Amino acid sequence: MKILLLSILFLAATANAQNSFQLSKSGKNSFRFEINGNLVIVPVKINGLNLSFLLDTGVKETILFISKEDSIPLENVHQVRFSGIGIEDGVAGMLSTGNEMEIGGVLVDSAHTLYAIDAEELDISSHVGIPINGIVGSHFFQHHLIKIDYQKRKISLYDAFDYSDRLVRGYTRIPIEIERNRPYTQIAVQLKKQKLLAAKMLVDMGNSDGLLIFPFLVDSLEISKPFIYDYIGKGFSGVIYGYRNRIRGFDWAGFHIHEPIVSYPDSNAVHAAKLAKHRKGSVGNQVLQHFHVLFNYPLGEMYLKPNRKFGKPFSINMTGLDVRHDGLEWKKSRVRATLASRSEQADGQGITVFQDEAFRYEFSLKPVYIIGHVRKGSPGDLAGARPGDELLRIDGKRVQNMKLQQIIGRLHRRRGDLMKMLIRRGEEELQLKFKLVDPIPFDES
Repeated sequence: MKILLLSILFLAATANAQNSFQLSKSGKNSFRFEINGNLVIVPVKINGLNLSFLLDTGVKETILFISKEDSIPLENVHQVRFSGIGIEDGVAGMLSTGNEMEIGGVLVDSAHTLYAIDAEELDISSHVGIPINGIVGSHFFQHHLIKIDYQKRKISLYDAFDYSDRLVRGYTRIPIEIERNRPYTQIAVQLKKQKLLAAKMLVDMGNSDGLLIFPFLVDSLEISKPFIYDYIGKGFSGVIYGYRNRIRGFDWAGFHIHEPIVSYPDSNAVHAAKLAKHRKGSVGNQVLQHFHVLFNYPLGEMYLKPNRKFGKPFSINMTGLDVRHDGLEWKKSRVRATLASRSEQADGQGITVFQDEAFRYEFSLKPVYIIGHVRKGSPGDLAGARPGDELLRIDGKRVQNMKLQQIIGRLHRRRGDLMKMLIRRGEEELQLKFKLVDPIPFDES
């Protein structure tokens, strides 16, 4: 799963929304979430309709993705035009006010303002593997203390000013600057030959990489080898490419993050004028997942405590193949159907003798997975994979019985592992076999 670049490609709108979420009941409130492709997905209900949204600290407003086939009821709709980072000419959309929005069954806003856009070009759902209907931005964080437990996949909400000291016991407090409703922090980055002391970074849950650095905002930046020129994501301005490597590490409030994966988007994909002043990049969800995280926007602070994942290596897709969900199709499977049988006793043992049997066919909807992008020179590329190939099997297992996250997990296995893939190209089925290679091992020399 590649970074989606939601935070740097979106969003600024022509109108200012006034939204206020309130707890639906007193006391502790919590709900479960999903993680797909290093992104947090929360359950949302808009005007009674159940949906799934990305939770993104890098976006201010609530964004609803719509298409011509959708029938989502919206209140007080007005045509607007969006502008933002990566959107040169603006994007047409709709402003809708007075909607009832509920998040996780615990937060409710009875008069919520949201922005509806046609996001078919972003194609987020195919990358995540499940339907994604929109983005929940900073309004979710504005009035409460938010605890995110990545291990249990649970979000809990508390009073931002009145909570037990036990809640933050064992955590490290980090001051954050809330600028344009987004949280910024300071880290010290250790590149191969450079140090970025007190680098201003957006704490960005919409970034699926560990770290993002804007190369055009760092004087004399040298991206150390080995690096790859890679597909990074897709936004309103089109497909985003850039470099990706591992760096020595960075220090964050006393925690050392060892050899994280860093992406460097091409300068033509980002308009520097839209970025916060002095910002150098983002700390992404691949790093945040190594901690228990608390956000307290009203007090301008966040808290971190290492979880079981802390210190473990950051994985990368070692095949060079970007696999995506390409919808569902009917699959036919043959099932044995017994027509008649009788039981006999032979030598005191019960034996079932089948007199006749036949087969029946069952039809069911199964996912289709295709290869979207192929990194040049990668193991998958050298083995012959091409964009548009349909993936049928991995190591002998049918992918139609797997979720996208399970497939992605196999693409992130250990280097040196042998991988076998069966693909379909047109009417032809091809068997690919190759070894996994880490394209960006950190080179101390």
